[in-house]
This record gives sequence, structure tokens and C-alpha cells, in this order.
Amino acid sequence: MRRPCYPGLFIPALILLFAGCLPVGAWAQSLTVFDVDAQSYPTMRAKFHAFDSQGDHLYGLVPGDFILLENGEARPVVDIQCPPPGVARQLSAVLTMDVSGSMDEGRLALARDAAHAWIDAFPPGNSECAVTSFTTTNALQQDFTNDRVLLRAAVDRLRAGGGTSFDAALIDPFAGALRVVQRGNHHKVIVLLTDGKAIGTDAEIMAAAMQTEAQVFCVTLGEETPDLLRRLSDETGGRYFSRVMTRPEILRIYRSILQSAIEDAPCVLTWESAGCAYTREVDVMLPAYGTSSRTQYAVTRADLPVIAFSPSVVLTFEGVAPGTQSEKSITLTAEGRSVEIRAIRPDDARFSVTDYGGTAPPFTIPSGQSRVITVRYAALDSSYASCHFSLETSACETAFFTTAGFPGKGEDDRVITLLHPNGGEVFVAGSDTLITWTDVSPLDEVRLDFSANAGADWAQIAARTSGLSYAWRVPNIVSDQCLVRVTLLQPGPAPDDMVLIPPGFFIMGDLAGTGSSAERPAHEVSLTTPIYVSTHEITQRAWIEVMGFNPSAQMGDQLPVTDVSWLEAVEYCNRRSIAEGFPACYTITVDSIQCDFSAAGYRLPTEAEWEYACRAGSNEDFANGGMRDPYCDGPDPNLSQLGWYCGNANAALHPVASLSPNAFGLYDMHGNAPEWCWDYFNVYDPVQQVDPRGPYNAAPVQFRVYRGGGFSRFASECRNSARNGTHQQTQSGIGFRVVRRFR
Repeated sequence: MRRPCYPGLFIPALILLFAGCLPVGAWAQSLTVFDVDAQSYPTMRAKFHAFDSQGDHLYGLVPGDFILLENGEARPVVDIQCPPPGVARQLSAVLTMDVSGSMDEGRLALARDAAHAWIDAFPPGNSECAVTSFTTTNALQQDFTNDRVLLRAAVDRLRAGGGTSFDAALIDPFAGALRVVQRGNHHKVIVLLTDGKAIGTDAEIMAAAMQTEAQVFCVTLGEETPDLLRRLSDETGGRYFSRVMTRPEILRIYRSILQSAIEDAPCVLTWESAGCAYTREVDVMLPAYGTSSRTQYAVTRADLPVIAFSPSVVLTFEGVAPGTQSEKSITLTAEGRSVEIRAIRPDDARFSVTDYGGTAPPFTIPSGQSRVITVRYAALDSSYASCHFSLETSACETAFFTTAGFPGKGEDDRVITLLHPNGGEVFVAGSDTLITWTDVSPLDEVRLDFSANAGADWAQIAARTSGLSYAWRVPNIVSDQCLVRVTLLQPGPAPDDMVLIPPGFFIMGDLAGTGSSAERPAHEVSLTTPIYVSTHEITQRAWIEVMGFNPSAQMGDQLPVTDVSWLEAVEYCNRRSIAEGFPACYTITVDSIQCDFSAAGYRLPTEAEWEYACRAGSNEDFANGGMRDPYCDGPDPNLSQLGWYCGNANAALHPVASLSPNAFGLYDMHGNAPEWCWDYFNVYDPVQQVDPRGPYNAAPVQFRVYRGGGFSRFASECRNSARNGTHQQTQSGIGFRVVRRFR
């Protein structure tokens, strides 16, 4: 067994690694928490069902029966409300099963187990159940009955093979579920199980569902629930479940669906939240019953006690003559909620606050109001200086920064404090952690290095990064002499979270003969201007900062934002440009979207820019070499170093920049979330070889390019030249990164 890597005597954290862990198992009891309501944040509410080992509702639960964690932090449960036991509703239920070829025997076995559990727990009396199956056609395996023997036999007959169509599943003659359920005599329910790899006629399916008034629940095995099925569940009062992979999980889900369908109202759990994360992973446990449930929710910036700093979180004095003083102002605005500031403390005596814009701390800035703080810098010499103003505050932001002097002059005597890891922690080789540092500003760039032999030799972690933190994957090295160091660099030209890509030429398209006709012919392309490119995909936190909501199905501040349409990505670029003082690149009208490539704001990369940045000088399938396994059987030794795909991602998104970068310093180009580009998919012009951008309008076909594979895709879909396209209004699973003109 491999020993962990111990960067800098990291011993005590070993206890922390296990302090919050609780056993997970397939208990007979079950708990399902869903529909989190954040409207009254920080007071939170969620619905839940809890059952004992006999399948009966657990009544009489009190707050003390629960343990609730948000992102691993304990939160107080303050109230439990359950409706009195009522008369169970009679059901007319249709179990609709995907039996396409992608539903291999393992997935089909899960489907059968879930259906058997449903049938065994189905209420006696007048309730009735039917079983249908679908590929690109459909079949009525068993019409409405309450005979468990007939229903189980229908499920056992299911075999996988063929394509997939949600039209066949729901609306096509003769056994579309929305057609079959119309014949029911009671409360109409459809439970659709699929692996998600299909499309459907959205408008017709939604119209049929509204007319039928059936409650639709959708369960997706191993994948994200398609956008169509999410909307179908939401708008019919059902629920959807994504990336279901285990038997205990699917049995719990089917039991919860059945109970939701039978009863009018679930129980409600109330707790008090806190913290500053936008996305929250909630673990709810009933220790006495050995069961737990996990769910997610997100808040916006408006929900939190937030300080906005204007003109920037970094106040720049630039050159101040030695022996003189200069004053500048920074505006602190309370956004979302009122903010209390108890103290403001500089860590450099050359900087001081001369005017608090009112009374000195402690003071409160009401929501939506501001304080203008005046800061003085007394220059002793021309050396570059940086100061950290720490705020003792109720807000999520706890500091602003100042810089002064002449970069490169004098001796920069700032000492950077490495906050984490700084000795005593233990990390398992291959795990993820966050390197953090302080005593410089977020704009100051540093180099990060790692040693496995107490400093005798050093390997580079990041050549140039900033922002006071860096997501790091601990290397697979066995050592108890590991060290991390952070070195201040001279100010560089690249913005935060972007790298400068030089101009050049490359061969665009399929060079290895492993691609499709959409990637041919390969042709030489010249890019004549340098650009800044996002080092990683836009994160959910960065998206929420600009847009104010989180569309992603799988939530996490440092996960790529997904489920973003091309049109929404364009809107993000314009809003971010304006917020940061740049002219917007896009002109948006009813009929078209045009891009001013000479503007200094943010925009989506062109397809050529994206492939050039992804290749980083490589003519192979991947930026670090050729492809050995085109599917998921690997993991492919080259791809698994650079990208999350079906061979290593475990059917889930991962935090950005958690694998290795390519030679340009770019992360996740070969997989994590697929990424929108500017161009139209149906236009691939080998003649346009200098700064190709495609036409401004390819109506009526509004299919845009997305690149970069994805966490659920085959290795062959993650190659440098692999192209995909979908309608510009499609949201399911796609993210993006941005570029900016070099100034």
C-alpha cells in the first residue's frame, strides 16, 4: 500500500481527514432530502422523506435527531415539520425503461432491481401500474395491472439493444408513456429511467405532458439528466436524479418517488446556514437510523454579506517620489446585506487610513450604501511596496490591498507567508489540496515549487500564478520530506487567471487519421496577434459573480460552470467586460450577434484560436502525445494527465486546474466540461487560413462549435482537433473559457 506524501511535516491534519467521515452503506432505512429552498437565506428549508426498515414513514422526528453539514461544516437544525398521516392516493403509474444498446447488462440490472423494488412496495387496492420500454421504438411490456407477478415478469423480459429516442419513450404510438398513462383512472405518474443518451422533440413532449397532467420523475444512470427531462420533471411537479450509479442509491430513489406520488406533502427540515461559499453541498444524517442523504443548493452574491471595492480591491499608488506622501480613496460598498467593520489594520507602517468617511471603526455599512476610505502612502524611497489591509468584519471579504513605488527598483523586501501547507499536514498521494499564501496582493504573481527531499531538489508546480491560492494535486511520490515554496515574481503582463498565447501558425484539423470528416481537410492556419486565454474553464464562482445565478447541475465553486447556452456565454463576456472597464466585444440584436475582434473586452475563442491553444505546439492527438485507447477502457496514459474523461472522471466534473497544464499553461483543454467557441459548426473553411473567424451569420442553421471533450466522453472526443456542434440555445452540460486581446 502506498504511503502518503507529507509536504513539510504535515502530521495533525491526518485526524481532520477522518473527523467528519460517517459510514455509508445499504441500510434498510432510508432518507431522501430534496427541493432546497434558499429564499429566506440564511434560514434554509428542504423537503424530506424518512422511512424505517419496514418502509413506513418515520414520524415524531425532532431537530436533535439530525446532523447536518454544509460543505463539511456543522449547521444547527432548528425545526422539523411533518404533515399528519393521511389517506394514500391511488396511482396509475407507468414505469418507462430505456433498453437501448448503451444500457449494458450492468445498467439494465440496476434498472430491473429498481423496478422490482417499486413493484414490491406498490400499494395494494385500486392502484395500477404499467411497464413500457423504448429504444428508437417503444413497446408495452405490461398494461395497467396490480398483479405483481405479471409486472415482475414484464421487467425480467427486458433486454438491451438499439438506439434511443425520448419521442419513442414518451409520445410516439403506440406505447409512449404519455399516451399509456392517459388511460389511467387515478393520480397519473411516469417514472422514466435512462442513461441520458438521446434527444427528443421538446415542444411536443412538453405540450403532451401539460395536457396529460401526469407527474413525471426521471432517473439517469451514470450521466447528467438531459435538459429536456429536467424541464419535464420540474414543470410536471416531479423530480429528476442524475449520475445514479449504485444499487442502494437507486432503490432509495425509487422508494422516495413512490412515497412522493402517494402522499400530498413531505416533511420539511429547517436549519440556519452561514459561510461565504456560493454553492453548498448538504449532508443530512439520522445517526440513530444509520441513514443519510446528500443534496446541493446555491446562493447568490446578493444573499451574502459582501463588500465591493471600487475602483478595485487593489489600490495602486504607482510612483511616489521618495520623501513625499500621496493619498487615494477606495470605496467600500455593502452588497446584499449590511456589513459590520470592527477594525481596519495595515501591515506596513508606510500606509495608513487618514479618513474613514465617517466615524472610525466600529461602524456598520447598511446594505446598498458605501463608505469612502482615504489611504495615505508615505514614500521612504523608490522601492516597490505592497500592503495588506485586513478587515475585522462580518463580511465575506476580509482584506483590500495597496501597492506603491516603482516595480523593479530597490530591494523588494516583502516576505510571503505560506499559509497552507505550512507543516504538520498529511496528504494521500494523488489527492487534491489548496496552496494559499499571504502578505502580497492578489495581483502579485508568484512561482510555486515542490520538493520531495527536504529542499535538495525542486520541481515546478506553477511557473506564474496569482490570487493568493492555487489548486494542487499532490504528486504520487512516497516521502515524509516534502516541502512547498512560494517565490514572488516581478509583475507580469497577464491578467489574473489568464496566460498570454503568442501568435504563430499550426496545422488545424485531423492529422493522425483518427478523426471524423468534420475535421478535414487538415490545413495550415496563421494567427497573427497574441491573445490572453483563460488558464481554465470559467468556474461557477466566477459565473455567479457576474451573472448572479448558477445554472450548473453539479454544483461547486471551483467546478466549471455548465449548462450554459452559447447565447448566455456571450452575455457573460459582455457583462464581465463592462464590469472590469473594457469595451464589450459583442453587439447583440434580435437577428444576430456580431463580434468586434479589435475590442479589448472578453469574448469566446474562435475555433482556430481554441485548437491552437489546445495543441500548444503538438501535432499529436493530445498536447502531450498520441491516443492509445479511443474509448474508456484506459485510462489513456497521455489523456489522463491532461483531461477528465470517461476513463478517469468517475462520471463527474472535477475542480478546474486539478490535472496538469499543457505547454502554454492551460488546464482542462482535453476534458472536464465541453467548451463553446465562436464559430458555426456547419462552416469549416480550409480556404480561410489567416485569423479564421467564420461568417457572422449562418442562418437558418444556428449550430455553434463546442470543443474539448468532457468528463463523460470517449477519449476520441477529447483530441486536439475533435469538433462537435449543437444549437446555440442548448444548455446541457456545456461550459466555456474566454479570451482577450493583448493590449
